[in-house]
Amino acid sequence: MGYDMGLATISLEKLPVISLDLETTGLRPKTDRVVQIGAADPFDESWQMDMLVNPGIAIPPLSTAIHHISDDDVAAAPQLPSLLPRLREAISAKVVIGYNIGFDLSVLQAEAERHGLEWQPPPALCLRQLAGVVLGDQTMLMLGDLQALAVHYGVSEADRHTALGDALMTGRIYKKMIADLNARSVLTLGDAWRAVAGLDDMRLQQVRAGWVDVAAASYQPVSMHPLARIDPYPYQHRIYEMMRAAPVIMSPDCTVLAAASRMREDRLDCIFVGSGPDDIAGIVSERDIVHAMATPLSQVKTARDISLRTIMSTPVITVRDQDFMYVGLGRIGRHDVRHLGVTDARGALIGWLSLRELMRQRLRTAVVIGDRMSSAQSAPEMKEALQELPFLATSLLSDGVAALAIAAVISNAYRTALQQAARLAEQQMRANGDDMPCSYVLLVLGSAGRGESLLAADQDHAIIYSDEGADSKEYQRRQRWFETLGGLISDSLDAAGIPYCKGRVMSSQPQWCRSVSGWVQAVQSWIGQSRPQDILNVDIFFDFAPVHGDLRLCTELEEKISPLAVQNRGFLKMLARNTAGATGGLTVFGSLKTQGGRFNIKLYMLLPLTETLRVLALSRALDERSSAERARALLQLDDVPPEIGGFAEDIHFCLKLVLRQQIKDISAGLPPVSAIEETILQSGERQLLKAIQNRIRYLEPLIQACLFAR
Repeated sequence: MGYDMGLATISLEKLPVISLDLETTGLRPKTDRVVQIGAADPFDESWQMDMLVNPGIAIPPLSTAIHHISDDDVAAAPQLPSLLPRLREAISAKVVIGYNIGFDLSVLQAEAERHGLEWQPPPALCLRQLAGVVLGDQTMLMLGDLQALAVHYGVSEADRHTALGDALMTGRIYKKMIADLNARSVLTLGDAWRAVAGLDDMRLQQVRAGWVDVAAASYQPVSMHPLARIDPYPYQHRIYEMMRAAPVIMSPDCTVLAAASRMREDRLDCIFVGSGPDDIAGIVSERDIVHAMATPLSQVKTARDISLRTIMSTPVITVRDQDFMYVGLGRIGRHDVRHLGVTDARGALIGWLSLRELMRQRLRTAVVIGDRMSSAQSAPEMKEALQELPFLATSLLSDGVAALAIAAVISNAYRTALQQAARLAEQQMRANGDDMPCSYVLLVLGSAGRGESLLAADQDHAIIYSDEGADSKEYQRRQRWFETLGGLISDSLDAAGIPYCKGRVMSSQPQWCRSVSGWVQAVQSWIGQSRPQDILNVDIFFDFAPVHGDLRLCTELEEKISPLAVQNRGFLKMLARNTAGATGGLTVFGSLKTQGGRFNIKLYMLLPLTETLRVLALSRALDERSSAERARALLQLDDVPPEIGGFAEDIHFCLKLVLRQQIKDISAGLPPVSAIEETILQSGERQLLKAIQNRIRYLEPLIQACLFAR
């Protein structure tokens, strides 16, 4: 697992951390179960998490004697599958700290495998290992445990051996330990990982016990694989466009004091060491100077006399001025450095580039896409913005951002494109002297409506227009006007790189362009007749979301059609039959059903899972659209089994696999699709995929039970 470059360079005082502790049925990480989860933010203790967990097995009396949690205490508690998503969300983009945290993470990993759930070990720091850096291995052996360490740092031992109590204690010790770590030149997360990586004896002991080796798991520079055949921002802009020119070069014999003075005067974050642009021996950064100043004066000369050759980093990692931005991103990630030298064609130093600048350029991509899309004045301009989506998705995925969150970002870009296409179409209609006859609202349908689109987009949109003041002749005029508008919208999106819908689900078509009353009649017909095409139409339409126009029309329609589905139980049960015979794409021999060497994960897995959540949401008249929101809302009801909560997790996992495949396809110059190659599955993912497939086989009876129970 690679770490996030942004996290690795953050100082320990500003590092976003969550202190985590588990109480379990025992000390065997592969077989024992979680009975309590406690978590807290050391820098804001108002945020806490305290959850009892039903382990599904009896709690041994010896364990109860330690944490005082009995079988009766957890009898009514939820099991881990319904709680793990909350924990994962809480620790997202944060570093987990804990005393012997490798044990806790190994238990969670085993639990996830046991339940067929996805779990990626987060970046972590072990408090015991950090204490080993500060106090030494021998002192830690004498101190022995968390309680003794708390005494050493003067931290209260209240609520010891409760998950939340131990998490709070760990966080408070960590805060007090930071000063001791800084005194040993451990200033950032990256420094901490490097420091604990050297504790071989302690790490070996933990690995032999079956724990996650958090030092090994964390201390790996992140891999930044560039996409070769797309043309987003990092592949359009070269290093010379963002580098800082006129680098300062100082002699190796110059002192740290002289370098610090020069950096302060010129507002530099680094200087180079050598005799000239053609002879660079090393680099000294602000961080190197801080490290030098933090060294005890009893062990070194004063700062005035420390030479740059003593503290410089060497060799200097460089890029060419004509290289593209992605080369710099990859080189910084591969070499775990904060600065790059920039050379010309002769190899002479002409400038430098900082990680801070590169990250700022990378993080601006999401903002740039939205800004360029909303200000686009033509389809080609929208296309330029949309071409940056694959890089943004790659960047977010490599940073461990959840696939559902990435899908939401991509969906938002498509919604913005649809909104801007409507504005451009309106301008064109007005320019032709054809004014809008009444108010309307433009809807996005399908996966984009749920916020779950990935990189293989097509058009799914519809129009609702007002009935007010329309006789038969006026109604026909409005219908023609909005169908024409829908055609312009569709043409603009196609030109921008979002192709026409093969099923013709576009507002240019009369069945997807209707007045409010026309839509009510259509939905009544779909529900009443329940033909295969009617069921398909419901599947597409009931995931709608407004993107442009008069939102009151959307609200008006929702209020009129929502009761129709709830009142017709027979229709809902027929809708649920879409999951009948779902096998999850497994053959009778238990292998994946493939075609052309690919497994259609959308057909076999995503469609039945999203269908299940859609049907249950309709049956309970829930307004939520995304699968995750529907699952959360359903779990709040008393008549829905807890297994429903895991379906959003399953969808998240499937989306991640599809996204990974689409990025690979785009980099190979292939069109992105929703079918995956088995070769993209990483360690443990095949087992998780089959666990989800087995759950899919029981979707229909589960839905029918939920519907008949009402």
